[in-house]
Amino acid sequence: MNATQHVWLRDDATSYAAECETCLYAREPISPREAQVSGTLRHNADVGFTSCRRGHRIVVRRIGRRLVNAV
Repeated sequence: MNATQHVWLRDDATSYAAECETCLYAREPISPREAQVSGTLRHNADVGFTSCRRGHRIVVRRIGRRLVNAV
């Protein structure tokens, strides 16, 4: 599996927990608990990056951001 992995966060979320899909579907699969990835994303950040224990890259993105009109 070479597709980019994403974790999508709501606009008000600052923490996440997900499973690394690459680990789960590897030739030598590991348990979902071992594939667990968790972390935080600052409230004012829209994108971040993390890696699982095996080094697979995961993109963390925020969706549903409310736009504020500048006055």
